[in-house]
Amino acid sequence: MGLQQLSTQPSLLLRTLCFTALLGTQTYFSSESAAQLSDSDRARLVSQIRYDASQITEDRFPDLQKAKQDVAEKIESVRQFMLAQRSQSNGQAWLDYLDLDPLADALQSDSLSELARTAIDTRFRLIGNIEGLEMSSLTRLRSSIEQLLAAIRFRDGEKAAEQLSKQLDSLAERIEAMDKVPSAEDAAALSALVSLLEESQQARGVVASIREVFGRANVAIFVGESAIQQAVNRDVNRSRPIRDCILGTRIVGEAYTTGFVTANLLPSIGAARIQVSLNADVSTRSTGYNGPVKLRTLGNAHVTATRTLNINESGVTMDAAYATASLNTDITSIEHKLKIVRRIARKKAAEQKPKADRIAVERLRQQVGEEFVQQTSEAGGMQTPNISERIGPTLSRLSLVDPARLWGSTDDSLFVDATLRRNDQISTTVSRPPITVSYDAAIQIQESVVDNALGPFLAGRTVNEATINELLAEAGRPVEKQEGENTEPPFEIDFARLQPIVFEARDGAIRFGIRGTRFAQGERELKVPMEITATYRPAMTPEGHAILIRDADVNVDFPGRKRLSVSQAGLKRTIQNRFDEVFPESLLQREIEVPQTVEIDAIRGQRYRVHHIDSRDGWLTIAVR
Repeated sequence: MGLQQLSTQPSLLLRTLCFTALLGTQTYFSSESAAQLSDSDRARLVSQIRYDASQITEDRFPDLQKAKQDVAEKIESVRQFMLAQRSQSNGQAWLDYLDLDPLADALQSDSLSELARTAIDTRFRLIGNIEGLEMSSLTRLRSSIEQLLAAIRFRDGEKAAEQLSKQLDSLAERIEAMDKVPSAEDAAALSALVSLLEESQQARGVVASIREVFGRANVAIFVGESAIQQAVNRDVNRSRPIRDCILGTRIVGEAYTTGFVTANLLPSIGAARIQVSLNADVSTRSTGYNGPVKLRTLGNAHVTATRTLNINESGVTMDAAYATASLNTDITSIEHKLKIVRRIARKKAAEQKPKADRIAVERLRQQVGEEFVQQTSEAGGMQTPNISERIGPTLSRLSLVDPARLWGSTDDSLFVDATLRRNDQISTTVSRPPITVSYDAAIQIQESVVDNALGPFLAGRTVNEATINELLAEAGRPVEKQEGENTEPPFEIDFARLQPIVFEARDGAIRFGIRGTRFAQGERELKVPMEITATYRPAMTPEGHAILIRDADVNVDFPGRKRLSVSQAGLKRTIQNRFDEVFPESLLQREIEVPQTVEIDAIRGQRYRVHHIDSRDGWLTIAVR
């Protein structure tokens, strides 16, 4: 544990989507099923909502005094923990960073607005990519602060109950009119209400029902069979000496094996199944020694061996290997200086040949099987990454939970399905669409995963231009000012508390951006709800690569406002110009190179390009080869 760096690194949040390269769901839904919001689910949700709306009671809301007392206890627990550290300077550095005194003082005051402000500020310091923020004393304090904010929000029980009941009634009407494929606005409304209900400790049945219906995987990673075959398939061309003894005859010679090893995926749920097969021909040239008699033989054999590998997060397990062999041998000559001996030897050899061939076939089968087991068992030593151990601390720092994952395979791909959501979040009711092109690897991301991953960190946070530039730089596209260019004052923006990130994948386009409540630059400030978005559409390069091209202008909208003042309208243009630099004109045009550290020789250093982009029903699909 150590406080090595106190600055947050929000760029890591952008990589949250890649966690899911490693994510899945507890229940498998076939991509062919095209599940949507069914009439029975719609009726069940409406019935549950109307019932729970009538059961809202004031005594179920979080108690403000208890919440304040709990936060005070957690603050003291953190202080004691930090002061008890072996390194007193490190413990004090943590206390300096956390700056808990303003919140502790606010807990003793009568100003709820000041308490809410300091609680929010402290919570922001408890979420970020700082090593150590995953410590249990800090995560408990963060949870306690979140409960305090909920208690402040619902402190007027009578008024809160009335408003919540009305919101549930409106939600029931919305669900009744909702399309089978809910719009992005419908999904956002559901997500916001689930979060509100979870905070209020009311309508538990509604929360459970919505999370069940909107509980399908929202991330999927695929590896195509072609990529697996590229890593596994190989030719077999080798020779080995023969040293054997069959029915008293010592055999010496050489065996030449030619063939190939192939991999094929098998349909499976719970683990990916790869069947590895050896199919080879063996030619032998040998001499048998039985006393003074030499028997020269030629043989031709066909051998096969198969073994199934089962792969999931626990590692690689293997089924028993199965080997077969068939053999034809011919005695080309029998050598001895006496003709009668040769005649006797030929007769005896003819009598023993069927039995000798059976013995030879069985030994060949066993030998092939043992060698195949030894070679495939090396795969059992491969350690699949312990995903929870690797990403768990980072997820905890960012107030996220370890996603449920499911490994599996079909006839043509290995997949990992994932559901990324907290208890106060939903995923989707629409199953992922089928991928209709061939690929080496692919990823599918549903709209909910972006808000679920980034919302807890960005909601209500103020981000300045320098931070945005850092994000772009770590993403590989720094904003560069031309020498001599007139620079304007830097800007900052306050993210909205609900759905701070806009991500919509509909009708062949991707709409991406942010929702804010304040934009400031220098002395100018605009305090209104705003959406700053860019729309991207798939396009093909002359080389056949797929990229995303941005529509010409960045959109700046102010929902609910019909007219802006002259100064506000001027600032709108400034926002549009500044974010024209933030949103690149094209995306996904870069090569993807497999790192040199990858252990598989066949794909180490390989370069891939996007060749397929699809956007529909809330799902973005990207395939590479």
